[in-house]
Amino acid sequence: MRSAMTRQKLAVHGPVVDLECAVPELEVAVESMLGVFAVPGWPEGFVPINGSIQPYDQAQVNRHLSATARHLMRVDDLLDIYEEGERFWLADDRWGMCELNLLRGSWRSWILPAPRLDPISIIEQAILFPLAQLIRSRGVYLLPSVSVVRDGFASLILSPFSVEPELMTLTTAGYRLIGQRWTAIREEDGRLALLHMPGRVERSITPRLRSSSLAGDENEIAIPQLQVASQNHAFCDAVLVAEPGRRPKAHVREVSQSEAIHLMRDAWPIIELHPNRRQSPLPGRLAQCCQIAQLQLSRNPKDLLSLLNSLRYSGSENQQRVVAA
Repeated sequence: MRSAMTRQKLAVHGPVVDLECAVPELEVAVESMLGVFAVPGWPEGFVPINGSIQPYDQAQVNRHLSATARHLMRVDDLLDIYEEGERFWLADDRWGMCELNLLRGSWRSWILPAPRLDPISIIEQAILFPLAQLIRSRGVYLLPSVSVVRDGFASLILSPFSVEPELMTLTTAGYRLIGQRWTAIREEDGRLALLHMPGRVERSITPRLRSSSLAGDENEIAIPQLQVASQNHAFCDAVLVAEPGRRPKAHVREVSQSEAIHLMRDAWPIIELHPNRRQSPLPGRLAQCCQIAQLQLSRNPKDLLSLLNSLRYSGSENQQRVVAA
């Protein structure tokens, strides 16, 4: 029997999305992550990106596969990506499969009956990731990254691990969150605007095995639930690229524009699928428009507050600043 289908019309910072979901267990998570973008409709002439979320059905999935698709890459031993022209397939044993068609501007995701990810993580993998691939051709980039702002100074933070302790310290000090897990970026009048995306961050606690159900994960926290202020829009002033792991001392080092492009491309937080292997122009635009700094975090979450202040008020480039742990 076919599952009940819900349909939402969305306007995600400009581009419009027609999203269908036939997995009832994900409806609350979809509303939490994307409900803020819901609209009654859009003007005539707007062409939506089409997304569909379905329960996993092997026969249906087989009809959308291609025997001539080639294996493109494997990511973190968890996700396999296949390619044929403008079509891509994502296969992940933890939650299911996705078919992405760049030319048609559409995607389909099929969700396993007993996924090993919580609903929000499934939304990120089955909706936000394919949406990020499709929406960038319309001038909006979606990045799994943190962004904060205080007194008009906005920073994008690219980190390979959770910075939840630092975010809590920053918000206590008066920073507002633009994106606590995902951030949208759009060019406006020659500047790059950071745009709010609902989301959550992981708590920094001892890792444990995830539940195999669609229940929420208690290791995740949505900071707005703690009544922390958010902000919808700010122009990006600085990008901080965090090195893997924490050290006894924290430091930040501003880098030149040429070094910045390579630094950001190496640390870019999302795979960008393109049939012609074109590199994203966004790292280059960020390097042109913003201060770029290499960041080393310590075990003291207060250090990032000091480093952001030093970066904001610095007068010289390529200067390293060390903060005691």
